[in-house]
Amino acid sequence: MAKLFKLTVPERLQLVVLLKQKGFTLIEMLMVLFIVQVMMFSIIVTIRPLVEYYKITLFLRQLQSDTFYVQQTAMNRESPIKINFAPKGTEYIVSDSRAVLYKRAYDSTIHITFGSGNSTIQYNKNGNISQAKTIFISNQKFKYKVTFQIGRGRFYVDKM
Repeated sequence: MAKLFKLTVPERLQLVVLLKQKGFTLIEMLMVLFIVQVMMFSIIVTIRPLVEYYKITLFLRQLQSDTFYVQQTAMNRESPIKINFAPKGTEYIVSDSRAVLYKRAYDSTIHITFGSGNSTIQYNKNGNISQAKTIFISNQKFKYKVTFQIGRGRFYVDKM
């Protein structure tokens, strides 16, 4: 108490103002938390379709990269190499006539259906594909058609 009387007038006024300030009420805090929760929910709802889009886009880019790799490897080794999609699975296997080169897993929400032929894409020693293929790749929101052309072994992707 003795220190309170030793304060100057402006310091006393400042102390009185600080003592009279009140904190937030419970209702105000709950309102702020509710607003933050609504904002977080709207962000999550917005992000979900983006995640699905990027999952299938990443898969298509990886398949493209692996297909070009298989084509180049077949020409370098001068032996056929194939990409075999596991039936009802979530992986494809790249192999030559002797051994498996590697396996590539993909997301379980991605579904692959072959429109023509079996589930194997084979490149011969010249880097050409021997049988034209159409693959339908889809997930919950997006669907793509991948067409492998006979001859040069190139392919293209169409969004459906």
